[in-house]
Amino acid sequence: MTARSSARALVATLALLWLGVVTGLGQTVQDKLYSQAQAKQGLATYDRKCATCHDGGTMGPELWGEAFLTQWAGKDAAALYTRIKDTMPEDSPGSLEEDEALGIVAFVLQQNDFPAGDKAIESASQLAGVKIVGPK
Repeated sequence: MTARSSARALVATLALLWLGVVTGLGQTVQDKLYSQAQAKQGLATYDRKCATCHDGGTMGPELWGEAFLTQWAGKDAAALYTRIKDTMPEDSPGSLEEDEALGIVAFVLQQNDFPAGDKAIESASQLAGVKIVGPK
């Protein structure tokens, strides 16, 4: 291996390590990703735009409980955000603002008994690589 190829390998390794840190590699939704205030804001948005379909699972699935956690276990929290942001509400898909969708994610995490932290989720990119864990 030449010095040049060693340097390239080192740069590539450092880039991958940096990417893992930035995207939350190894984190789960147990790692206090959202704040209580953000979940409260998410509840308000949920009540206005989601509850009609999702409360009681009449038209859409309930977003908490064992069935929800089993369905989402092992998936990225970013995938949940994307599903909410791109496909909801059913009568106006894609109409949620980023902060509304992040608030709903925070509310859903809270309802599934994942702990709150001191900081709100500021952007969807913070959810990349963060795994949803299944029921206990």
